[in-house]
Amino acid sequence: MSFAHTFSRLLKISEKSFITAVNSFIGLSHRYEIFLKKKNIVFINDSKATSFQSSRYALSSSRNVYWILGGLPKKNDKFFLSKVKKNIIKCYLVGKNIKFFQKQIKSKINFSITKNLKKTLIQIFKDIKLNKLKNITILLSPAAASYDQFLNFEKRGDEFKKLSKFYARKFI
Repeated sequence: MSFAHTFSRLLKISEKSFITAVNSFIGLSHRYEIFLKKKNIVFINDSKATSFQSSRYALSSSRNVYWILGGLPKKNDKFFLSKVKKNIIKCYLVGKNIKFFQKQIKSKINFSITKNLKKTLIQIFKDIKLNKLKNITILLSPAAASYDQFLNFEKRGDEFKKLSKFYARKFI
């Protein structure tokens, strides 16, 4: 963004035009996509994040995160949580490779094994009710490929959005 701002000034684009353009920008689906805000909860679909490195951005950019993690991990992927764990309230493990992810986060952050998106969202809403935090983020940033449960990351993200909207109406 800093680069784009500097470049716009070199092209003599007015500050007002630049701000209007930035505010009208709609990001790509499944890439840190804020698709729902309800009361004090923000829902973010980052299904495209298929490695921990790509999930780290979302985790460092959000607070009070209920993080959905899992799928087919990248070979030799390592999770360095020290800089982001303060942002994570709880992690929910989904997919068929739960042991890999459990090993990566065990004794570092609080987690539950929920196996699929439907069970995960139900559990998240139960946990939110207990914690009573303000400004919550529900984040699907799985740090893994989707092929163990979905055709692709788009299908996984679409299912997350559909279920989130359904359960948000039901529980919030």
